[in-house]
Amino acid sequence: MTVAQDLRAFGEFNIGQAAASLWVFKKRPASGQMNPFTAVAVVMSNALRDQLKALVSGYQGSHTAFEEYSLLSQSGEGSFLAVASEQTLFPSLQGLIDQPFEECLVKSVKQLNNAAGYILRLRHGESVVYCVKKANADWATRKKKGMMNIFFTEAGLDIMDSPSFSISRNFDFFVAGGSVLMVNKSAFESVLSHKDTYEEAYAELKQEQGFAAAIADFAVFDAFIGRNATHLRRMAVIKARGYYQNPDYMARLRQINELRGWGIQFDDAGRIVATQETIGDILHVLLDHRLRSELSDNQYDVPSTTPVGR
Repeated sequence: MTVAQDLRAFGEFNIGQAAASLWVFKKRPASGQMNPFTAVAVVMSNALRDQLKALVSGYQGSHTAFEEYSLLSQSGEGSFLAVASEQTLFPSLQGLIDQPFEECLVKSVKQLNNAAGYILRLRHGESVVYCVKKANADWATRKKKGMMNIFFTEAGLDIMDSPSFSISRNFDFFVAGGSVLMVNKSAFESVLSHKDTYEEAYAELKQEQGFAAAIADFAVFDAFIGRNATHLRRMAVIKARGYYQNPDYMARLRQINELRGWGIQFDDAGRIVATQETIGDILHVLLDHRLRSELSDNQYDVPSTTPVGR
């Protein structure tokens, strides 16, 4: 099926009549043939089930379009980013979630500690929809040292001896048919290890002859970027736009850098010499995100650029 067909099937899926199960999963470093995920089934109350179903129903009405996922894409209001499930790690997780519920029930609260996320599995007839949420800071089953868990009752405050955690009122992505339909791109990339794709893009960028001809040394880049997802994404955008390969762009960069006093250094061959003080500025200019207002004559570093008519 196509993404359009999967999106239509998601929108028409009968959530109210669907059988629901809740699964909590963890991640571990991928090694050989070992599944990078583990998962356990968790019994949920009718109230929780109905609340989660209602959340999913909201996405059926609000998200009716999609755009193809790419390193540079961002989801718009009312639309998903979409990628084929087989291009992600989800099939490894799906194999665990599709096991018999009763055989995978959680036996100890320790199995919920350090969870990577949870999945609401909905099945109606032959159709299954997986609703995935990355665990966040509100997900905590361990008591904090020196702290007590308390809750409010009609009589006031009381101690909660049992571990507790919070479930968000949203989902990060859904899997319907053969498509991943994502609302939160960064959560999708984190859960399914797509950040690795950005790391690969950065490694490829450093091997490009054009980039090597524009940058004198990568040491400062490597130290600054590390495994930071935001910085890696920026480098992927720099690679895609390729301004560093344009001699005219690089020549103007040297001229305007001197005119505006940005402090970016160049060697005798015209290559950028990165320093800890200027690496942030360098990324902005390679992205073409340093702009000057013709109205106020102020200079700005902007998060993105959308061309407008002359």
